[in-house]
Amino acid sequence: MTELETMKRAKTYIDKLANGVDPLTDEAIRDDSVINNVRISRCLFYVSDILSEVIANGGEVGKRYYAAQLPFKITTEQISAVYISQEPAAISEFVKRIGNVLDENVKNIPVTHVTAWLCNNGYLIEETVNNKKRKITTQKGESIGIFTVDGISKNGIPYKKNIYSEQAQIFICENIQRIAQETE
Repeated sequence: MTELETMKRAKTYIDKLANGVDPLTDEAIRDDSVINNVRISRCLFYVSDILSEVIANGGEVGKRYYAAQLPFKITTEQISAVYISQEPAAISEFVKRIGNVLDENVKNIPVTHVTAWLCNNGYLIEETVNNKKRKITTQKGESIGIFTVDGISKNGIPYKKNIYSEQAQIFICENIQRIAQETE
C-alpha cells in the first residue's frame, strides 16, 4: 500500500469516527462514548480537513507552488458547464462553481467584482448599519432572483445575507464576461 493510499484509508477512518461510526464494524458508537464528545468530534473533523489537503497535494505536506496564474477568462463552453442549482446559493458558493470550470492556470473572478457590478447596475445597494457596510437587494435585484434574507451566525448573531436563486445564477452566467470586463 502506498503512502497516499494509507492517508486515504486513515482519512476514511477519521471521518467515520468524527461522525460517531466505528470504522471497523460500521456500527454507531454509543452516545456516551468519548468519541462522541463535541470537542473530540470537531478535532477529528479538523484533522480530516488537513488530511484532505495533504491528499490533494499528492501526499506532500505543505503548500504546492504553482506557476503564475492567468487573469480571469471564461469561454462560452465553460459558462454552459457551470453548475446551476435549483436551491438558492450564496454568491461565494456560486463563484466557486464558476472557478470549477476554469482552466487550471486561470484565476477565478473575485466575489467582490461580481457584487460591485451588481451594485453598479442597480441589482444591489450598499448600506451602512452600525458602522458596517452590507449589500442588500433592490427591486431590480429581486426581479432577477436575488433576495436578502435573515441569517444567524455561528455565534447566534442575526445578520442579513443575499441568496441567489436559479434565475439569478443564470443571469450572472449570462453576464459573467461583461462583469469581468467592466470590473478589471
